[in-house]
Amino acid sequence: MDGSPHAATMHFALNESPALFLFETYRSHRKATPLFEREKSRASMVIGFSEDNRKTLQIDGEVALMRSDTEQLLFNKVYFKKFPKKKEKAQDSNFVIFSLTPTWWRYTDWDSPTGKIIISSEDK
Repeated sequence: MDGSPHAATMHFALNESPALFLFETYRSHRKATPLFEREKSRASMVIGFSEDNRKTLQIDGEVALMRSDTEQLLFNKVYFKKFPKKKEKAQDSNFVIFSLTPTWWRYTDWDSPTGKIIISSEDK
């Protein structure tokens, strides 16, 4: 809550339209605190990087709890389609679902056949 960053490795599912990254955690975990203290919080995420596949996607955005019935239905459809074994976790009363809405992103491919490629949400 003091603005200090917190990093965590997490599974996610992507809803393409609207673009939302979907996550789950437990209320008792550190990352959940800001979700209950503010309507929205800023967050960043990075997908990728290994020496075998030198591609990354960096994203800044806003995270928020998914509270409405519509949001919960979307989460169930998208997240549990990707992770069906996690459905049983949702029965726990401490289970929390939230989304990240991107406000900025940058994709980098260091090993493209034509050289390093950077594509950004700021490109015109």
